[in-house]
Amino acid sequence: MTVNDLLRMIKSNLTEKKSELANLMVDGRMSDFETYQRSVGIAEGLEIAKAIIDETMKQIDEEDV
Repeated sequence: MTVNDLLRMIKSNLTEKKSELANLMVDGRMSDFETYQRSVGIAEGLEIAKAIIDETMKQIDEEDV
């Protein structure tokens, strides 16, 4: 398994976790507004993590050339 494969797997897991969180939000399973706000923050953090992974993969690809 290469580093890029590992990063793709991590990114996929982050995407899956964000989808699970979104489903909870859409289903109305948030107990209160504070929980909803925290979930929105977590979702944003997951997006930032995915962007960092994309940038890291891009840097790895550039170094391999």
